[in-house]
Amino acid sequence: MTPKTLRFIFLCAIVAGESAVAQSLDKDETQSNRNGTYQTQGQQKISPRSFVPEGTREQPLAVPILDGPVDPKEYTVGPGDIYSVNIWISPAFTLQLPVTPEGSIIIPTVGEVFVSGLHLDEAKKKVVAEIQKKYISGNISFTLLTPRIFAVRVTGLGFIENTVYVQSTERAQDAISLAKSQTDELLKAMSQTGTIKLSNEETQKLSVQGSLRKIKIRHKDGTESAADIERFVATGESKCNPLLQDGDVVIVPPRNIMKDFVGVYGAVNGEGTYEFVEGDSLMSMIQIARGCSPLADSSQVKILRTDAGGNTMQTISIDMRAIAAGASPNIPLQRGDRIVVREKMELRRDYKVRVEGEVLYPGNYPITKDSTKLTDLIKVAGGFTDFASLSMSKLFRRSVTEKEISSERLESARGGVTPEDSAYFYLETNVRLNRELVVVDFVSLFSGHDESKDVYVRDEDEIFIASQQKTIYVFGQVVHPGHVAYVSGKSYDFYVSLAGGFTEYARSSDTRIIKATTKQWLKPDETTIQDGDYVWVPKEPYRPFGYYMQIYGELFSIIGTLATLVVLAVQLKK
Repeated sequence: MTPKTLRFIFLCAIVAGESAVAQSLDKDETQSNRNGTYQTQGQQKISPRSFVPEGTREQPLAVPILDGPVDPKEYTVGPGDIYSVNIWISPAFTLQLPVTPEGSIIIPTVGEVFVSGLHLDEAKKKVVAEIQKKYISGNISFTLLTPRIFAVRVTGLGFIENTVYVQSTERAQDAISLAKSQTDELLKAMSQTGTIKLSNEETQKLSVQGSLRKIKIRHKDGTESAADIERFVATGESKCNPLLQDGDVVIVPPRNIMKDFVGVYGAVNGEGTYEFVEGDSLMSMIQIARGCSPLADSSQVKILRTDAGGNTMQTISIDMRAIAAGASPNIPLQRGDRIVVREKMELRRDYKVRVEGEVLYPGNYPITKDSTKLTDLIKVAGGFTDFASLSMSKLFRRSVTEKEISSERLESARGGVTPEDSAYFYLETNVRLNRELVVVDFVSLFSGHDESKDVYVRDEDEIFIASQQKTIYVFGQVVHPGHVAYVSGKSYDFYVSLAGGFTEYARSSDTRIIKATTKQWLKPDETTIQDGDYVWVPKEPYRPFGYYMQIYGELFSIIGTLATLVVLAVQLKK
């Protein structure tokens, strides 16, 4: 037999095998569509098993879905797998052979080799041994090329029971995720059409949360295996999320976290309450809680265990370092245990203060808690520039949160304050929420060298060194509002005159000085104008003629009444 004839026989075998696989898949899908449908508008039927229009077929993926290299000791061979057989002789040739529906591989010139149900490493040995009987001198390789696709039934709580199609490289978690996704698609279709109806049993199942740790997988041969998805996500242990097999039934039981729980608190990466599974231990539960944090004190671990009545509590002290080192046995857990991992005392924090404005080196500077003073920060920032205005410089602090401010407002409302006081308090708390002002006399501290005025800075404080303005801003009812040059010792009249004087409608008697540092509104005789202050001239309000007539009328009425009283008093004295 020539090499060309041999290759032709191999090609025919491949085509026949792939055709048999395709017919098998089509048959399975057709059978699935017969399991029942939901009627929708337009006479389109949506299968509760596959959620695709009846009569259509999703194409298998060309690229296998893998979470890593296939483990030959874990992977189970079955009908529909396609394998590559390489026989390294002269000339070398390669075969692509499917596993038949009967579970065997037909190798031309070698014969039929039954491999279904074997692990991949076992199938390799068996196939290679059979080929070597024919090709004694050649090297043979047997490699999984394309994993098969098969049906798996997913039943339980949190989704509608469904048959899904998975690849043989997918695991229990994949089937559950696919079933949940298809349930979401069905519910979406229900909301859009309004014609699909669920049974009472299906509705009840959707309302209950399923367990992620007590999943059962029932195989065709009657055996069962378990899946613990939560532990798999935390540890990556493949045994907690086993590969699926042809015809598996994945069962998701109910989850009762109120009674079936273990609490993990303290210095772990995932504090919380977790579902308890028989066989859980201290170390496995710490793994599920994403392990200890970097600051955990593994020598100070407590297990708090209550009795069945919940009346007494036992404290078990554990050195987890000894367990990790193998010097002490792992501690089995009981339902309702609570684990507390203590955290080491760590006072180091990223405390920092921002210095802005007229300093040589503005920016963020690290500080230590309750030991860094304002003068220390100014020195680190290089000191003041020649344009710094100490009188206008400020130290801001954010010491309250929005939640704390809301609580203060609620508590103050209980005190029976007036609406006016309440409104004013609301305004002041808004100012505090933005940032609070720390009272510091920069002039006395830095120019007068009065150390008693120094203050300790705190985390997230902001130091603002203002610039010299050398102007006074005059606005309101003046001819030319704007900045005018500052001259020390001058009164407000001087600055108003520089701004062109008062306008016709100016209410000059109510002129106010707004301090640049405190934003207080003061009368001119209550303060001395300083660099950067504001002069505000209000406007005389417009009054219509009727307003004055009404005032005069009321005045004349009062005068008339007083005159009448005087006359009566005189008459009575006679």
